This record gives sequence, C-alpha cells and structure tokens, in this order.
Amino acid sequence: MYLRLLLTFFIMFAGLLIPPFFAALSTAQQDMLVELPNVLFLLVIILSHFFKQGRSGFAALLMLVAYNIIQFRLQTPLAIGSTLFEYYFLVLLLPANLVLLLFLPERTLLSFQALSYHAIFILQAAAYYWFIQPEQLPLISHILFVVEPWVLALGYVSVLPSILLGLLICAVLTAAILMLFRDVASDQAYLSALLASTLTVVEFEQQWISVSMFMMSAVMLLLCILKRSHEQAFIDELTCIPGRRALNIDLAQLSGKYSIAMLDIDRFKKFNDTYGHDIGDTVLKMVATKLTLVKGRGKVYRYGGEEFTIVFKGKSASDCIGYLDEIRLLIADYPFQIRQSAERRELQPQTGKRQNDKRQSDKLKTDESNGKGVNEGKTNHSVTDIDKTVQVTISIGVAEGRSSMTTPEEVIKAADQLLYAAKEAGRNQVCA
Repeated sequence: MYLRLLLTFFIMFAGLLIPPFFAALSTAQQDMLVELPNVLFLLVIILSHFFKQGRSGFAALLMLVAYNIIQFRLQTPLAIGSTLFEYYFLVLLLPANLVLLLFLPERTLLSFQALSYHAIFILQAAAYYWFIQPEQLPLISHILFVVEPWVLALGYVSVLPSILLGLLICAVLTAAILMLFRDVASDQAYLSALLASTLTVVEFEQQWISVSMFMMSAVMLLLCILKRSHEQAFIDELTCIPGRRALNIDLAQLSGKYSIAMLDIDRFKKFNDTYGHDIGDTVLKMVATKLTLVKGRGKVYRYGGEEFTIVFKGKSASDCIGYLDEIRLLIADYPFQIRQSAERRELQPQTGKRQNDKRQSDKLKTDESNGKGVNEGKTNHSVTDIDKTVQVTISIGVAEGRSSMTTPEEVIKAADQLLYAAKEAGRNQVCA
C-alpha cells in the first residue's frame, strides 16, 4: 500500500516535467494533445459504466468538466471579467467534490441510487452557469471585494492564495490517509485527480500544465479501472488470492516439470454448522493468508469452497513435501479464537431447536489430535458470549506432472485422490 501511495505521488509530480516537451511539437500535434484528456476521460466514463465502477466514472466526469472550464474559460488573464471568480470557484469545488466522493458508496453512473450524486453536480453546474452571465458581473465584483481580503490574508503561492493551497493539501492528505487505511482501488485514482488539480492551479501560469496534469490523471483513472476489473475477474473476493479462473489460465501455460497440491480444510462443514458461516469465512481467510507464506515459489489459488490449490513450477512431488508439511504445521499450530454468542451455541444449526451444552461440546471433541479438523480448546464462559480457541487443520495431496506425459487436469485429479487418501488416513497430513 505504501508503495502504491509513493508511486502515485511520483507519477503525478513527474507530470510537471512534461509541458516543456509539448512546446516543441507541431501545431497539429498540439491540437491533438489538447483533446487527448477529453478522449481519455470519456473512455473512463464508458468503462466505469460497464465495469460497475461508478465512483471512478464520477471522478472522470468531474475532471472532464474542470478541464474544459480551464481550456475554454480560464485562458485569459485572471483580472479580466469573471475569470478570477471562476478560478476560485474551480479551486474550491473540484477538490471538495472529489473528497465527497471518497466517502460516498459505490453507485453505477446510470443507476437510480446515483440520482442524488447527479443532482449535487447539476446544482453546482447551474450555479456556475448563473454566475458567469454578463449581468452578474457587478455581483461577482462585490463578492470578490468582500472575500479577497480573507483569501489573500496569508499571501500567494504562485497565483494561488495560500489559504486555498492549504485546503487543497488537506484534501490530498485525506485521500492519501484513506488509501493507506482501507483497501479500495479507486482511492488511488482519486488521489491522482486531487494531485492533478493541486499541481495545475499552483503552476497555473505554466503553459500546457493543465493538459499534462489532467492527461496523467486520466491515465491513472483508466489504469485503476483496468486493475480493479482484473481483480474482479481473477482474484477471489473473500480470500484475496487468485481464483479458479486464474488457475485455469496458468495451468494452460505450464510446461516442463511441475507439481500440483490440492488442499482441503478438515471437517469444514461441521465447523460452519457449529459456529456459522461468518466464522467459516474468517477461517477461509486465515488459511489463505497462511498458504501464501508457502516456500518453494508455490503459487496459491482458491479452487472452490474450502479447497485450495498450490502450483509448484520446476518441482517434483518429493521436493514439495517439506514445503507443504511446513505450511500444514503453521496452520495447525495457529490458535484460532472465536467469540460466539451463548444463544447461538445453544441452538442446533439444522433445526434451530435448543440443545444442552454437553451435547454441543460432544459434537466438537476429538479422539485423536490429528484426526479432526477443528479441535475444541480453552473455553471462557460469560453471560452473553463464549470465547473459544479451536484448531484448524488441513489435509494435502500432491502429485507431479510432466507436460509430455500428463495434462494439468490429470495431475489435479491425481492430487485430489491423494487428498482424500490423506483424509482417510486420519487428516492433517500430506499424501504424495
């Protein structure tokens, strides 16, 4: 996350080096460059609709409107007409809207739920259009006469009043902090948009600065949409590791010697019935996190349900046993703690009828340490809930394949048979 944050700042500040190169281009090429941000923002808006990423689409819409205001309304000296008022209007409202979208839930652009978003933007656009009418120039002059002493109290940074720069910096820091503390792909796009807005208004007198910075922002928005779409297609949403589709694609590209391990959480259905699917999901996430620590350059996938797959390229089955045994022990030794309500514990999962504590306890106990996927640990009773430490174990089957002799599907089938052999032999072990 820190790397993505630093990379965003680096890319956007690198955009400050681009404008001098634009001056050396021909007039036709310059005209094409001026239109390029419009094309990119429109592309982001279209893709955001089809990929159900409305927040990125709204950000692109805001940046598109702001870019065209700069190109068609702010290319004259700020002292002429309503130009200064429009400049302040843009500096205040663009980052304010971008920050607002950071806290709003995801909505597709054309959905009924997004009507409130459209209404907010339309009201602002209507207010802007009303203010720029020639007959409103005396009112604008009066507003600037009253506001400017406050705005200019701390002086300028380039052509931007220091107070407004402080507000922009606060907006950028808000986006950066949110990006660090929550895993939302679109936050990176919003941070790039806020940085583009800030750098544009700070260096407003530099030629081609708006083209450069808004083009960089549009590219970042586009990359974020493509990245998130890739994650939606190939990354399992619950465990955050590659899913079945990614596995199938990678299997088709295997060559040479390789091994495939199939893993299954022992007695997972019983665990779900006892504690509920929310706790079951937490177990799946914990196991997936531990599996990503496997050595031997193994790549982990969620195969489906409580099953996982690890692919080892260039490794024989005997090479992988040590890696798999290490990760099996890591999971088995992990003290998984759950908090379960007393009422839930007394309810029978299938029928909802009450059962006594002894019957519930008997359901969880094991007769041998390696023979059960979830073993009951220390229990602390309270009036409303029960803290319980349980042991989660996995069974593993691993098979070796060579491209000239077997297909990956045959190797997976063999590994799956070995997995069931490991379960029949007592669970919590590797069978190769």
